[in-house]
Amino acid sequence: MKRTAVLPALILTLGLAVTGCGGGGDDKVTAEPTAAAAALSKADFSSQANAICATGTQTIDAASAALGDSTSSADIEAFVTETVIPSVQGQHDAIEALGAPAGDEDEVAALLAALQTGIDALSADPAAITTGSPFDEANQLATAYGLTDCGA
Repeated sequence: MKRTAVLPALILTLGLAVTGCGGGGDDKVTAEPTAAAAALSKADFSSQANAICATGTQTIDAASAALGDSTSSADIEAFVTETVIPSVQGQHDAIEALGAPAGDEDEVAALLAALQTGIDALSADPAAITTGSPFDEANQLATAYGLTDCGA
């Protein structure tokens, strides 16, 4: 499959889906829960979540650029399974570890559940990234919550 046919759709899907989702491989973005996590304000939570997303965007963009001018279905599948899925899972886990701001637990839980559903769908069928975004619902929830670098 030519990169010109698949890669723009892939990048668009990833860009819209989970702009900046975690780090890839050993660079996986994680955060350890702390006692102070429950005390995060919405502004602090959003700032930290957006920083996690921005780091993930850089990781995914760098791996995408490394695919070269022509990519095969195998290249796309490897990119998704070796970079995208671990990055998105890292994003999910790091945001979850922040702890939801008081009063926003249901909104954050719904966003994280939608994100995990997308991860699971993509894990089951990595080629699906070329035909649509398994992260549409998570994007909508992130945007509605006010996250500017996540789900933009």
